[in-house]
Amino acid sequence: MGHELIATFARDLAADDLLLLPDPVYQGGTVDKSVGSAEIVAGIIAAGRYAEHIPQRADCGARLLAEVRPGDRIVIMGARDDTLSLFAQELLERLGGNAV
Repeated sequence: MGHELIATFARDLAADDLLLLPDPVYQGGTVDKSVGSAEIVAGIIAAGRYAEHIPQRADCGARLLAEVRPGDRIVIMGARDDTLSLFAQELLERLGGNAV
């Protein structure tokens, strides 16, 4: 789904949006690992939008917290990762718990 992700982000990201992609969490199985976050980011940039590949999730969180301003929206998404809600909760707590 790499090409589909690139096309969707390239089409739907606004000029001032910031997309941060860490390396995915692999839970085993037969997932195709031939396209990773770095390749998706390169495709999004080639399509004229802004994205960053930051391999470690914790570093992504730190970068996000350094950039977020009042009125910004943060979307955390992924698949097959039961720890995403914990990551989101941690970010919310570090922001002071003022967001929904």
